[in-house]
Amino acid sequence: MDWKECKNLILQDYNRKETAKLNSGTFYKYFTKLIVSESFKVTFWFRVLSYLRDKGRLGKLLYYPLRFHYMHVQRKTGIQLPVGTKVGGGICFCHFGSIVIANSVIIGKNVSIHPDVTIGRVFAGSKKGCPNICDNVVIFAGAKIVGNIRIGDNAVVGPNAVVIDDVPNDSVVVGIPAKIVSGNSSKCFDENWGHVFEHSFEKK
Repeated sequence: MDWKECKNLILQDYNRKETAKLNSGTFYKYFTKLIVSESFKVTFWFRVLSYLRDKGRLGKLLYYPLRFHYMHVQRKTGIQLPVGTKVGGGICFCHFGSIVIANSVIIGKNVSIHPDVTIGRVFAGSKKGCPNICDNVVIFAGAKIVGNIRIGDNAVVGPNAVVIDDVPNDSVVVGIPAKIVSGNSSKCFDENWGHVFEHSFEKK
């Protein structure tokens, strides 16, 4: 990952808009959000460290002290996002606390994650591996998503759901184990909340 890509990912996390530009007029708001937003505080240092990790001696000189700071941020917020995890731009931790993500998880763009969520690994069997979370997915509080499964674009994972199988695009899943209750996830949101979660509103 080069610096331009890293910067674009940071800006997408900040605004959830790929066209966002960091200029003198927005720097104060950007810096303030780094201080006050628990979500952006985590994602900012995650992006910087993911960039520095493979940048030779100079990168390592910066990487290790910043990694120590990032560990402190993770403990303080309760958001465990391992450096180097593949995460698309615009990820948002809607609240913070007890969020655990395994380091081989793949997360797409504009994913929203609520508290007490675990996205984890299965260590043996047909589902051995980690989940692939696609674009515009919303994962509500308490959900557990485990194993080598795919959560499709625009899917919604309900509170406390335990997901152990693939979830098709635009679906809503709830329960233990999670079952599909709708094939039109846009019905979960009005236009205002759909905008907040960057959710699709294609008519079905």
